[in-house]
Amino acid sequence: MKITLILPKWQHGLWDVRLFRMPPLGLMRLASVTPPEYEVEIIDENVEKIKYDNTDLVGISAMTSLANRAYEIADRYRSRGVKVILGGIHPSILPEEAITHADAVVIGEADLIWKEVLRDFGNNELKKFYQTDSPPDLSSLPVIKANSMIKNKYFFPNSVQTSRGCPFGCDFCSVSQYNGVKIRHRPIEHILSEIDNFKTGLMKKMFFFTDDNIAGNPVYSEELFKAIKPLKLKWGSQASITIAKNEKILKLAAESGCTALLIGFESLKQESLDEVHKAYKAREYKEMVKRIHDHGIVLEGAFIFGFDNDDKDVFEKTLDFCHETGIDVAQFTALTPFPGTRLFERMKEANRLITYNWDYYDAFNVVFRPKNMTVEELQDGIRWAYYSFYSTKSIAKRFFSLLFLSRSYLPFLIFYLLTNFDFKKLMNWKLNLPNVQADVTDSEEINYSS
Repeated sequence: MKITLILPKWQHGLWDVRLFRMPPLGLMRLASVTPPEYEVEIIDENVEKIKYDNTDLVGISAMTSLANRAYEIADRYRSRGVKVILGGIHPSILPEEAITHADAVVIGEADLIWKEVLRDFGNNELKKFYQTDSPPDLSSLPVIKANSMIKNKYFFPNSVQTSRGCPFGCDFCSVSQYNGVKIRHRPIEHILSEIDNFKTGLMKKMFFFTDDNIAGNPVYSEELFKAIKPLKLKWGSQASITIAKNEKILKLAAESGCTALLIGFESLKQESLDEVHKAYKAREYKEMVKRIHDHGIVLEGAFIFGFDNDDKDVFEKTLDFCHETGIDVAQFTALTPFPGTRLFERMKEANRLITYNWDYYDAFNVVFRPKNMTVEELQDGIRWAYYSFYSTKSIAKRFFSLLFLSRSYLPFLIFYLLTNFDFKKLMNWKLNLPNVQADVTDSEEINYSS
């Protein structure tokens, strides 16, 4: 029997940047726990077309901004009599909505319950909803045999996940809602095996660890960094700014080949950080950035605009901070109240959401009414920040500054430069699309899950 696992295409967003495309690890993990009697095909619609050819079962994973496209794909398969399973963060948060487009919905992480789903499918006894009592023990998951799945579809295929979960619980983030507030880790030996399996292509020494916080557990991080140091990799990941407070871990990260970190600063205003329960101290940012740069690590900063404490000065002040501290790459996004978050519930209750069209929940569109500026002013401020930061002059200046970072090397510098111009091209297109229209659906028609 054949199973087709699908990641829908991002209609617009970071994955439209060709160099940012990476393999769908969640679907690859699911394929790894599928019994051998099934033939598994993985389709990433970002790099290939869906043929809608013969298959016995379809599984689709979707984030909120991919939900509508996931539903379109599901409906098309079901019209042909094919059973469809929906999963991922959006169907997990809104299972009653998702089930109207599927034969079954997996709520939460699917790794442990997938075999039960397949057994019920084989017996023609699919239930509407599947959910485990607790998140899976990551040590029980098999190592992904990457080369047999990705088939040279990606420019940058080398991605590995070492942990799941986040203890911060920020009001705007759904990670803790989906993966839990406790960080769970995979065994180091599994990580090393998976790295070996993924080594392929022109960038075989460059890796990205897809963790939400690669240094969330300093004890585990120390063990991990020491283990990968002999591999002489160049790697990047996401981390909390608090990594800069731990000199030992920061030094080990750099020594093990850490070349770049994505860090969510979110806001320069302490009031805004407090507003969404982000446990950072804005006054420490400049020193933390310097410490990271002093270890030769490129820093990509992520900033959110639209907090209730933001006014129209926030855009220029954030750009000044980026230039002053030498932030190498930047994301500027709109505060987005994703379903399942405390922010969503507050916005919904206050009648501040302007659309429930999930296509717009991509962090580039403004989907709520800001407090101290209009929707248009917030949208225009995001455009201005991107155009300013990704001007050709700004890209060139930042590129040449990288030459002085001791751990930068030629393949990374080329990758960095191409990514900046690819990002610039995306922004020129994406930020000139029409603003969100007030196509508000009656909130009572959507069944929200706690």
